[in-house]
Amino acid sequence: MNIKMNTFGKVITLVFSLLIPIILLYGYSHQVSMNVVRETVEDGNRNRLSFFMSQMELMIEQFTKYSVIASRDYSIKEYLEGRSTGKPLDQVQRKMRIVEMLNMQIATSGWNNQIILHLSDSKEVISTDYSVEYNQDYIDQTELKKWLHRDTVVFGAKQMFFSRMRESDNPNLLIEVRFTDDNLKNMLNQLKQGGRSEPFFYLAGKEPILNRTADHTLVSRAVEQLDRLKLGKSGNLTISLNEQQYIVNYIRSESLGWYLVDLVPLESIYSPITVSRNLFYTSVGLLMVLSILMTLLLYRNVQRPIQLLLRGVQRIKDGQYSVRLEKQPNNEFDFLFNSFNQMAEQIQELIEKVYKETLRSREATLKQLQSQINPHFLYNCLFYIKNMASLGEKEAVVAMSLNLGEYYRYTTRLENPMTTIREEMKLIQNYLEIQTMRMQRLGYEIAIPEDMMELEIPRLLIQPIVENAVIHGVENQLEFGIIHIKGERSNGTNRIIVDDNGGGMSKEAMTELQTKINVPMDEQTGCGLWNIHQRLIHMYEGKSGLVFSPSPLNGLRVEVIWETAGGSKKGEDGDVPITDRR
Repeated sequence: MNIKMNTFGKVITLVFSLLIPIILLYGYSHQVSMNVVRETVEDGNRNRLSFFMSQMELMIEQFTKYSVIASRDYSIKEYLEGRSTGKPLDQVQRKMRIVEMLNMQIATSGWNNQIILHLSDSKEVISTDYSVEYNQDYIDQTELKKWLHRDTVVFGAKQMFFSRMRESDNPNLLIEVRFTDDNLKNMLNQLKQGGRSEPFFYLAGKEPILNRTADHTLVSRAVEQLDRLKLGKSGNLTISLNEQQYIVNYIRSESLGWYLVDLVPLESIYSPITVSRNLFYTSVGLLMVLSILMTLLLYRNVQRPIQLLLRGVQRIKDGQYSVRLEKQPNNEFDFLFNSFNQMAEQIQELIEKVYKETLRSREATLKQLQSQINPHFLYNCLFYIKNMASLGEKEAVVAMSLNLGEYYRYTTRLENPMTTIREEMKLIQNYLEIQTMRMQRLGYEIAIPEDMMELEIPRLLIQPIVENAVIHGVENQLEFGIIHIKGERSNGTNRIIVDDNGGGMSKEAMTELQTKINVPMDEQTGCGLWNIHQRLIHMYEGKSGLVFSPSPLNGLRVEVIWETAGGSKKGEDGDVPITDRR
C-alpha cells in the first residue's frame, strides 16, 4: 500500500538514513584514529629502542677503548720485559699493579665486565677474574676485533657472555674484553618496566637473550616467525601470536650484530580506543533498539489502525457490508473506529432495505408473471391438442390437457411462496412432457434422491432454469435434445444440477453471466436468473447461488446450490431454511 510506504516505511528509512551515515563516519574516524595511534606508538617505540641501542653501543664502545688503554699501560710493558731478567718478587708486584689497573678500568663502568690479558709465549693469563685460565683452543677459535657470543663454565654453571679480542704492540699479548648477558638482561628489564611490551635480543640461529620476566613461549613463537623473515637494519612489522596481533619493532646493533626486538600487543595500544568504540556501538545499538521500539509503537498505534481502516473500507467497497472493526487501539483512532462501525452499520441497513425492497419488487413481478398465461406457449399447446384431435389421437389430447392443466394450476397458485422439491419436480415433469409431445425430439431424465424430495425451496426456483435449457439450449438445434436433472447432498450443501446438450456458452460468456447475477440488476440483466440467484444468497447461508459450467453433455450446466444450517438433518426433517445470510 502507498500509505504503508508513506508512514511506517518512511520512518524506518529515515531512521536508517540517519544511523548508517553516523556509523560509517564513525568507522572512518575510528580507523583514522587507529592509524594515527599506531604510527605514534611505532614512532615512540622506535625512538625508545634507538635510545636504548645508543646507550648500549656507547657502553660497548667504552669496553673497546678499555682494551686499547690497557694495552698501552706502562705496567704491562714493564711486566713483559722483566720476565727474563727481573726478580720473581718484582714480577709479582708488577702483576699486582696490572690487576689493580684493570680493576680501575672496569670499575668506571656500570656493567659487569672483565679485561683479560693472554700471554701466548708463557701460556699465562692476567685478569680481574681469577677463574680464567689460558686456553689455546679458545684463542684459536677467536676472530679478532669482533664481538662474539660465547659461553664458559664458572663453578659448574654455564655462563653466556660477549667477548672481543684484539692484538697489542707485543705479538705475544692478546687483550680480551668480556661482559655477561646479565648486563643486557638488566637493561631489557629497565626497558620493559611499566609496559606490556616484550623486549629481547635476537640473532638467527642463536638463543635469544630475554629479560628476566619474559614470556618464553611468546618469544619462541616470535623467533620462529622472525627466522622466516629477512630483516633490515631497522623497521617494524605486524605478526599474529596466540590469536593476537603484535607490532614488532626491531633495530640492529652495529657492534654486536644482534637485533633488539620489542613485541607490543596491539590490544594494549588500541585498548582505550576499543573501549571508546565499544561504548559508541553500544550507544548506537541502544539508539537502534529505541528507534525500532518507536517504529513498532508507531506501527501499532498509527500504521496498524490505518491499515484496518483501509481494509474495512476495501471490504465495504467489495460489498461486505457486515464488516466491523473490533480492535480498539485506545488512542485517537477510537473515534475513527467507532465512526467507521456506525457508518458500516448504516450502509448495511440501507443496502438491506434496498435489497429487500428490490426482492419484494421482483417477487411481485414474478407473481404477476405467474398469474399471466404465456400466449405463445398456450397457443402452441392448444394447436397441438387441435391437431391430435383431428387425427383421432385421444390419448395425446388427454395427456397434453392434463399436463397443461397441472402446469398452469401450479404456476398460478400464489398463496404459499414455498414448495417442496417433489412438487417442483412435478411441475418440471409436466412442462417437459408438454415440450416432449410438441417437439418429439426431446428426452429428459430426472434423478433426485428421495431424501431431498421433501426439502422446502422457493416456488419456481428450478423450473425457469429448465425452461431456459429447453428454449435457449435444445429447441433450436436439429439433433435430439437431452435434459438431465439430478440432485446431490453433502455436509449440509444441496445441489440441483441441470444439464443439456445444446449449443452451450463460451467460457467468457459464462464468466460474464456469473458476474451479472452477483451485482445489482440493471436494465440489461435478465430478471429470471438474477432473481433466482439473489433469492438463494439472501435466503440461505454459505456459498448458496447459481454456478455455470460446461456440461458433460456438451451443453451448459447450471447448478442450483443452497446451504442449510445443521446439514442434511434439517432437510430430512423438513425445517425451513435460514432466511438471513450474513
